[in-house]
Amino acid sequence: MIAAFIALVFVTAATANPIVAKSCSFPNGTDVGLHYYNCDGNQAMKINNATIFTQDGAPMYPIDPRKPMYLELDALNNGIVYTDNKVKVKILDYGTSWLSSDCAWNEIPTFGLLDGLDGCDYAHNCPLQTGKLDLRLPLDFSQYAAIVNVLAGNRPYQLEVRMFDNNPGSQQEEIACVITQLRFSE
Repeated sequence: MIAAFIALVFVTAATANPIVAKSCSFPNGTDVGLHYYNCDGNQAMKINNATIFTQDGAPMYPIDPRKPMYLELDALNNGIVYTDNKVKVKILDYGTSWLSSDCAWNEIPTFGLLDGLDGCDYAHNCPLQTGKLDLRLPLDFSQYAAIVNVLAGNRPYQLEVRMFDNNPGSQQEEIACVITQLRFSE
């Protein structure tokens, strides 16, 4: 199921902009490094620093999806202890669209498959305590590397990750939002 979904996302991404009127350069320095920011500085959770490393601890950029990696986050939780959270992810690519020749971020349809993901199960880091958090999240896309490498290589992508409080009795309010812009290696 996951393999089929990832294939669907990247096939959709590859076909979303079949006619490219002009070449778009990498925005926000994504040709040489990860670019990220918090959507709203007033939310309970904030990311202060994000770095991607190889399994051997060397910095990895551009992202090589053929190899297992770690995402290290320096974060701050100004809210409560979160024992459960849900995550919603949007994926965008940077380029022209069939409606415009201007370079812009264009959302790739995921048909709701990246809505309501269990953040605790995926990241294995719950409960999220209050205060400073040093998080190390293992990521392994190697089994999908051929698809990612063929369809996403050397293009800028943006991930919009929104986290929601799913503690018992909560109102499921948004507690974090981070935009990450990156590129995959060729």
